[in-house]
Amino acid sequence: MSERRIILNHSNYIVLKGLVESLKRTGKLKLPHFARFAREMKEAIVMESQTIPDDVVTLYSRVRYRFLDNKDSLEHVIVFPAQTKESPEYLSILSPLGLAMIGEREGTIVEYDAPGGVYKFQIEEVIHEQHKFTVPQDS
Repeated sequence: MSERRIILNHSNYIVLKGLVESLKRTGKLKLPHFARFAREMKEAIVMESQTIPDDVVTLYSRVRYRFLDNKDSLEHVIVFPAQTKESPEYLSILSPLGLAMIGEREGTIVEYDAPGGVYKFQIEEVIHEQHKFTVPQDS
């Protein structure tokens, strides 16, 4: 886990707070990656979108990162779960990796729990792509 508090823009915070409440109601907060994220949400720094630093991972950020045990860089765009089927480069915000990235900054080394073990990665670059997406609406 990062030693810093995660940074979220207000609209991401509202959506993610609703997701945490849903996870609580369904009993899924017992899973390590959801429990960690719920703890981070309590301490999150919430800012308006226009004041979020450019190096912070938000929903719809393109993130280049590498696992510390590997030299190869990977790249994903953080999206809602329903949007992941649109492209193999899309990563669900509810995946262990997506939850570990959100609110972190370029250069940060993040450790997170996932099925299969504990992993560490470093965020190398954050590119904001919010303008390319429309937020999915509930039917």
